Amino acid sequence: MPKLLTVQDLVVEVPARKIKIIDGISFSLDAGQTLGLVGESGCGKSMTCYAIANMLPRGIARTGGTVAFERDSNTSSRSKDPTIAMIFQDPTSSLNPVHTIGYYLESALSRHQGLKGSDARLEAMRLLERVGIDRAKSRLRAYPHQFSGGMNQRVMIAHALAAKPQLLIADEPTTALDVTMQAQILHLLEELRAETGMALMIVSHDLGVIARLADRAAVMYCGKIVETAPVTDLLQRPAHPYARALIDCMPSIDPDDLDPPTPIPGSVPLLDSLPEGCHFHPRCSRASGECSVRFPAPANIGLVHEASCYHPVVA
Repeated sequence: MPKLLTVQDLVVEVPARKIKIIDGISFSLDAGQTLGLVGESGCGKSMTCYAIANMLPRGIARTGGTVAFERDSNTSSRSKDPTIAMIFQDPTSSLNPVHTIGYYLESALSRHQGLKGSDARLEAMRLLERVGIDRAKSRLRAYPHQFSGGMNQRVMIAHALAAKPQLLIADEPTTALDVTMQAQILHLLEELRAETGMALMIVSHDLGVIARLADRAAVMYCGKIVETAPVTDLLQRPAHPYARALIDCMPSIDPDDLDPPTPIPGSVPLLDSLPEGCHFHPRCSRASGECSVRFPAPANIGLVHEASCYHPVVA
């Protein structure tokens, strides 16, 4: 498959304070592939997505590295630029409360597909029906506060589809939803990827979500990627102690393994007071003196499996 997105040595920082939020990460994403970014809150997952989508908040800037996006010539988008759409983790606060759902979708269809009037309205209805919202005609007149969190997340997905994106970034798309609605949203994302052929980048602290949706996963800690691997390899043979610790935090449904989850000691350090060397070493049971001196370079664990660790769990 052709490379759709290539991120090389990406650096994002707060220039006024010289604080690096993302520190030299690299990864790639093929067309039609799903990449999962996983890690605790504060590890830089969302900021990576904002940098790729060119949506960094004021006061934060990309100061190094490259983000190369190869446009698919088969796309039906009107735009000559690469088409990226993003779903945010709090759909209700991401929708404009003074506009109807119809206005929200029809504006996107006008901007990205050139549809106007009844054509835009019919396509907006079709999008709502595609994401599982019934009575689409009357729903177009509703406001976001009249929808549940799950329905608003479906509206966000419909809005993203209006751009016919080559890459859909989903930033914690199920965080605020109940378990049933989470399963429905994940199933919908699976269906849409299969139907449209778009690439998907899913951000989550939940390895269960990553295991279900992603082909490959990148584990982030303190603005760095510490391990990348196919999802099956990561779950069965994690190499970095942090990845191993994340897996140990997950409750098991195996009747032969009923031990309680093991919490990771300590907490993610503040970005303005990161420990030297490997940032995880103060929380790591395998750390040695060299871990506190310099950050380890990525090392091959397998053909498509890399980890940045002096003392990997597997070799």
